[in-house]
Amino acid sequence: MSKIKKRLRSVIVVLGLLSLVVIDLWHTDRTPAVRSFFPEGVVASPGAMSVVSIVASDDADLSNPAPITVSPEYVDDPHSDMNARLNKEQIEEMVYKALNLDQSPRSIREVVQPGDWVVLKPNIVTCPDGEGIHTAYGQQSWSRGTNRGQDHWGQNTDLRVVRAVLKYLIEVDGDASRITIAEGGAEWHKLGESNTDPNQEHDGWTAHWEPFDSLSYVDIVNEFQGNKKGIIVDIVDLNYDDYVDKDGAVYPWTEHSPSGDPIPVPDPNGTGVTWFQRPEGFYVSRTLLECDKLINIPAMKTHDIPGETTIFKQYVGTYMQNAYGGGWGKGGLHVFGNDKVPNGFMDLYSYRPTDYAVVEGIWGVEGNGPQTGDDVKLNVIVAGGDPVATEAVTAQIMGFNPYDIYHLHLAAAKGFGTWDMNQIEVVGRSIQEVRRPFRKPSSWATGPMGIVRWLVNGPYEGTSIDPDYLNGEAGITPEEGDVSNGHVWEVAECNLRDDRSTLSLGGGSGVINYAFTWIKSDSQRSVYLFAKGDDELKVWLNGEILNESGKSSLIKLITLNEGWNALLVKVLNTVGESSVEVKLQDNDRNTPMGIQYLLVNTSRVVEGDKLLKPLSFKLSQNYPNPFPRTPGRKGNPTTWIYFELAQPGHVTLTVYNVIGQKVRTLVDKNLPAGVNYSVWWNGKDDLGRNVGSGIYLYRLTSNGRTLTRKMMLLR
Repeated sequence: MSKIKKRLRSVIVVLGLLSLVVIDLWHTDRTPAVRSFFPEGVVASPGAMSVVSIVASDDADLSNPAPITVSPEYVDDPHSDMNARLNKEQIEEMVYKALNLDQSPRSIREVVQPGDWVVLKPNIVTCPDGEGIHTAYGQQSWSRGTNRGQDHWGQNTDLRVVRAVLKYLIEVDGDASRITIAEGGAEWHKLGESNTDPNQEHDGWTAHWEPFDSLSYVDIVNEFQGNKKGIIVDIVDLNYDDYVDKDGAVYPWTEHSPSGDPIPVPDPNGTGVTWFQRPEGFYVSRTLLECDKLINIPAMKTHDIPGETTIFKQYVGTYMQNAYGGGWGKGGLHVFGNDKVPNGFMDLYSYRPTDYAVVEGIWGVEGNGPQTGDDVKLNVIVAGGDPVATEAVTAQIMGFNPYDIYHLHLAAAKGFGTWDMNQIEVVGRSIQEVRRPFRKPSSWATGPMGIVRWLVNGPYEGTSIDPDYLNGEAGITPEEGDVSNGHVWEVAECNLRDDRSTLSLGGGSGVINYAFTWIKSDSQRSVYLFAKGDDELKVWLNGEILNESGKSSLIKLITLNEGWNALLVKVLNTVGESSVEVKLQDNDRNTPMGIQYLLVNTSRVVEGDKLLKPLSFKLSQNYPNPFPRTPGRKGNPTTWIYFELAQPGHVTLTVYNVIGQKVRTLVDKNLPAGVNYSVWWNGKDDLGRNVGSGIYLYRLTSNGRTLTRKMMLLR
């Protein structure tokens, strides 16, 4: 009996091995099935046509205009240029103007509702030196090793901006019941707590910040605590805040070993994208979970991990490090490596998304920021209700291409807003007028981004990269679904959670894969092309080969034509996993502005059956419908209208009443195809007046085609 069992086991093992071989051969004969990172239909909704305002200190209508930056002789010593210095009255006027310029449905006045508990989240990384002051890195907390050896004014949010936003919420808006300034600084301890040196003179809340008119946060609270509207004004130090687990159990900050599990990362916009770093989630500040609105007030800085840090990176200050074994600092977000830090702060952002952002550009940081960079003087305020759009505009002011900011890709994938400038309206000053390129970090862990979407074809069996497996590879310009040599061209995307702009092409020994994309350029230009693959690669641009066989990487200055450029990459893999990564960069290490990576050449589109398969002219039913006013809340009812375009062109989206009278023009501009647009209507006409309850029509017109739907407004 035992011999029979042994024989049966041997047969089972052999059959198992044979099945694995068959499966492996089956896979190597097909195009690798790369699961799309982005959920179906998610581009940047609900951020379409977001409004971002820009105010500069030299705006002519300000009562006391000042230079936007230092004069040339002070470039290396910006602290010494007194003409570019601003006082709290000048900054207050700039902040008020920026907030008033935003007349969108997502303005700060519409965001804050009666009775809201509003949290203002500044950035307080360091605090001025003092007796017994704790520093996480054993260095002077205010200087932190800046290249110039100066106090690092740009590291922290200017207190005068925080004061101005708080004052605006009290004097202009007036709806909040409580306004809390909250932050969890990484490099100092709070006075009076058990982990504080008894000789410590001050902390980030009590210190008087000399470059910010010697204000302290305690001064600001005391100034507005007794306001006539009875709004409570206070401070919560998030490092000493209670934190919450997934079952709602609350732990004091002194508890370093919570018994409950962390809260899974939420998906507040229903995109299907949840965690990026920790699948188990995080423990979260009680204040952030319970507040009604979060107003984010970051400083404008470069950073050697995400490239730039404004709105999203600020969430590192919400990390409840005490829940992970005590200690101090935010090093727990680096546990999976520096390049995963943006994954972590995007997870933290998901628990309490920003409702409105006011980016402080009075002082900033460039170079190897934020700690060891140099201060920049740039007297600018940027504000908006779409945090992704606001950061995209800020990034451009700083000299970055939003495409290169990894965490903006993550934010858009989760539906937090848009970084597509075709969907962003800038009011006030233009980006070009205030743009001051910041020096990039010399070591930028997550960027710049490369091409993340491709058409792929293969694999083919072969040990040489030279044979033409496409029967005309140099001139091929495929579309999705086309077949070459028995293999289908399929869409593949990089897994942004792990590899950012590295495209996996599967495994196998002795296999060839192809990847194709179109590069559309708004002008003829010279750019650098960086490509690498396993174990050899060939690259063609517009049918011309750019490199010789035998190389696995390529760095070359190339010339792009104005309009469409065909890029084909061929990769030989001898063993293990195969991948390819391609980037285009300008001299400042950006993906050049005016360049798009597209899978289809829309100049090929003609009327009739030749319309592009992936795109359609579509107007969806508004949501919600009917759309009522929320009981007990101020403001207007709001509904979202979604549409798609089969072709680029001039687009109008207009609301009419049932007798055909125009009520409101929502869109009237040129837009590209290939984007899932979303626009909202707040029940007002073109003059800003509320319209009555009833049936309304909304009509989309583009390229001679029109679609119309009905919606119902209830008041």
